[in-house]
Amino acid sequence: MDALQRRNIPGIDPRCVMCGEEDESAEHLFSSCCVAAVIWQQVSRWCNIPNLLVFLVKDLLVAHDFCGLNGGKKEVVKGVIRVACWSFWRARNEAKFNRKTISIGGILSEIKSGFVVRVPPRFEVLAFG
Repeated sequence: MDALQRRNIPGIDPRCVMCGEEDESAEHLFSSCCVAAVIWQQVSRWCNIPNLLVFLVKDLLVAHDFCGLNGGKKEVVKGVIRVACWSFWRARNEAKFNRKTISIGGILSEIKSGFVVRVPPRFEVLAFG
């Protein structure tokens, strides 16, 4: 959205399509948007890790380093966060360009179905539920 505004493209609503509360930017969309906050809370609960606190987009790139896990479990959480970002972005695009209604449950379902993992027995502690 920032790039379109800089180019003075007319007719573009600058508000976030996810929450409608603020102008959309990458920082807002992935960190301060109330819909994103719910997504990160649910991802944290699903991965059985402390709540992800996201203040900047770059926090998502390192969040797995601060979830209290090591090795393969940490890599699984890293993958889940990346799939969550992609699913959230896809939902945003569907709402923005195809006028689809935002569904937090739908986004969470896509995250879970998009991240199918066969967990080796040594990782059973990391229970996705």
